[in-house]
Amino acid sequence: MKPYLPRAARNYLEQLRRALDFLSLQERNEVIETTKQEILRLPGGGRRKSDLIRLLGEPASRALKFERHEPEALEVGSGKYFLTRILAWPIFALALLTLMVVLFAPPQAALANEQSFGFVAGGVGGLLGQLELLIGSQLIWLAFIPVILSLVPLWLPNSAGTTIHILGAVIMTVICAAGGGQLSLFFIPVTVLLWAQVFTPLLMMRGSMASPGPGWLVCAAVLLILVLGYASYQGLASFSAAPWLILAPAALLAVLAMLLPFRWKLAHIALVAAGLLVMVAGFVAALPGTYGAVLAWPWLAGGMSFAVGHLALAAGMWHERARKLLALF
Repeated sequence: MKPYLPRAARNYLEQLRRALDFLSLQERNEVIETTKQEILRLPGGGRRKSDLIRLLGEPASRALKFERHEPEALEVGSGKYFLTRILAWPIFALALLTLMVVLFAPPQAALANEQSFGFVAGGVGGLLGQLELLIGSQLIWLAFIPVILSLVPLWLPNSAGTTIHILGAVIMTVICAAGGGQLSLFFIPVTVLLWAQVFTPLLMMRGSMASPGPGWLVCAAVLLILVLGYASYQGLASFSAAPWLILAPAALLAVLAMLLPFRWKLAHIALVAAGLLVMVAGFVAALPGTYGAVLAWPWLAGGMSFAVGHLALAAGMWHERARKLLALF
């Protein structure tokens, strides 16, 4: 003998059946039978409509819970835009921070007039020597270039934008190599990131699950450790405080660099954060009346740590996104 249902319960089930018209007949019957059993277990057996609405919800609202949700189609272009976006904004932030330091940090203003590294001038002369002098005198204003270039892939996600980006990266490379003395050191990390912004999407889009191989990560770790060693050696030459204030952060960054091949997300985040802290600490140490540090060297060490950590983190995020999206199909 079938259990008796009050009129309020029968009306509720009928309204629910009509609201489930997007399901097949068999699926509707299964939902109705499940709901019926729930009604029979309610206090009062579903005699009052108010109890049904309060405990089960409106029929139309309950029907929506059984609506199908198909996974969104995975478009190739969406993956490139995702990778471009996660690369662009941190690079923009570093470029903007570099611009502010170059323009408004009083202890560094005199560095623009220092003798350059001598890669171009010093015996060569002629046009290349004039180029070096020109870059050195205008270096502060050229600091606006990476700020604009970092957002070009978002504004112009096409071949024209790529061409502009490459030309800008070439200009910044010339600036780093040919002019400005120690002041050009500030632009090395952001220039590396500008080149990475060009080539990383091309490398990562080769396959849906592409990720940096161990060789890439080991090379990045070795190069970063060499930069840290060189920056620490140069920084100690003009540092008036205890050497451990430079050596301890450098050792921490070196340890985090050695963890790159393990692909630990927390280690990559720690490398980015530690790089930023070294840049801030270097700025404080370079203020008048503190330790007389030259900001260019901690900026180089911290900025390169930020750059390498950011690229490793972005690659890991791309790989994780691709893995989750492919799991839907």
